[in-house]
Amino acid sequence: MLWVNIGAYISTTITSWLLFCVEIVDLVFAIFFTVFYPLLMFLAYYVRVSKHQKIFTKIILVGLGGYVFGLILWLFLGYLLITAPWAPLRILVLDAVLRGRILLLLLPTLCVIAGYIVYRVGKKREWRLPST
Repeated sequence: MLWVNIGAYISTTITSWLLFCVEIVDLVFAIFFTVFYPLLMFLAYYVRVSKHQKIFTKIILVGLGGYVFGLILWLFLGYLLITAPWAPLRILVLDAVLRGRILLLLLPTLCVIAGYIVYRVGKKREWRLPST
């Protein structure tokens, strides 16, 4: 696994700098991928062997779960309540800018609600990931 990560880092670095040399991407992109990939690999390794693995699991599950389920809820409820031709807020609020602001403010609200639901489910399961 280590050799796969080293090979991926080398190919990512070479590719990003070649794209910079032919002026397809800018310098920030090349430096970002040169520095970001080893930090990502170190973080992934540290999360697996750390004594604080349960805390990392909580953060990852609540953060990513809240974002994913919140985004799904936002797409569904945003269409159902705001953007559909027969939606209640489309009929009641005639100003399109106000409807857009309501739609945008609905996203963080639903992400927080979904994060809380994921937190409660994780707490009930004692933060054990499903076994495969």
